[in-house]
Amino acid sequence: MTGLLALCQTHLSREESEILCGWTVLVPFSLDEEIWLSIDSSDYESMVAGAPQVLPLAEKLAAAIDLPAETPATCDNLDLSMWFRHQAKELATTRTGPWSKDLDTAFYVALFLRPAQHSIRRGCPIVCT
Repeated sequence: MTGLLALCQTHLSREESEILCGWTVLVPFSLDEEIWLSIDSSDYESMVAGAPQVLPLAEKLAAAIDLPAETPATCDNLDLSMWFRHQAKELATTRTGPWSKDLDTAFYVALFLRPAQHSIRRGCPIVCT
């Protein structure tokens, strides 16, 4: 996450970074602002964010590192993790660029990009637990 946070500092405002990296629930519709929900069993608050607000932030980071089109767009279970563990390493030897310099950062960019796309595409919420 260190590389992702550094990328956020370079390309996003503090507020944008908090929205992109801080959501616990992602909903497929626009929100005027994020919603904070208290969790009864702890001092923790959960952020609900709108995927239409998160998506352009994630896309900005994906563009900044030139995330390759080969990155899985629709994923089941650990497909994204497995792709970065195997195919991305192979692709990085022939398709160099900002994304290939730090595969961990590229993975986290994809990890925030794909849920926003999925939520909008499927019209469903995403809960990160």
